[in-house]
Amino acid sequence: MRAILATLFASGTLLSAFAASAENLPADDGYSLQPAVGDYLKIDRRTGDVSLCATRGGAWSCELIADDRKAYEERIDELEAENDRLSKRIAALEAPAGDSRVPLLDEDDERRLHEFFDLSDRMFRHFFDLVEQLRGREGGPI
Repeated sequence: MRAILATLFASGTLLSAFAASAENLPADDGYSLQPAVGDYLKIDRRTGDVSLCATRGGAWSCELIADDRKAYEERIDELEAENDRLSKRIAALEAPAGDSRVPLLDEDDERRLHEFFDLSDRMFRHFFDLVEQLRGREGGPI
């Protein structure tokens, strides 16, 4: 059937009749033909794909027209998915940690720190005691 239609289109006998009735195709037909400068646009009603149909070398052929909108929509979908992924990651990083905090010092380090403070306290007390003894001997400022 397609070969017969292609032959008739190529001969030009049905072209004008088909183009005139293209707008009156039933709603359940999947395609629509619209006249365009010397050629015809074939529109797929289900997917929205548009093809340019013209005679080339005495035969009719249709070429799909690149639709930049699809590329933009796909890129927008990719960016929205990445945005969702990053938003979830940020929320997880900003969530309160609860009791999962790791102490800065373990028990052994904390014991050593207290020993250091005790030793430092004794050293400073001893130092100030020596200063007081020196003041008392000479009777003047050090």
